[in-house]
Amino acid sequence: MKERDDIISYTSQPHIEIVGNTECVVDGLKGILEYTKDKIKIDLGKYSVTFFGDELYINSFSHEGAVVDGTIISVEFGAND
Repeated sequence: MKERDDIISYTSQPHIEIVGNTECVVDGLKGILEYTKDKIKIDLGKYSVTFFGDELYINSFSHEGAVVDGTIISVEFGAND
């Protein structure tokens, strides 16, 4: 069976999974750009994702990903310049 190019390119992209408004799993991160209890900004290479909320913290962190916990009020996606 021939592999599809769209599946291969999708798996190399960052993956974000939000669970309710209290947890978010981010895979494929490059680093943390900003970290406060109200705002966490994560570097995804060409892009970034910023979490805004209350009592935010990173529950686990590895070279593969991170888990953001707390009360997530909003999420913003942007380009890294």
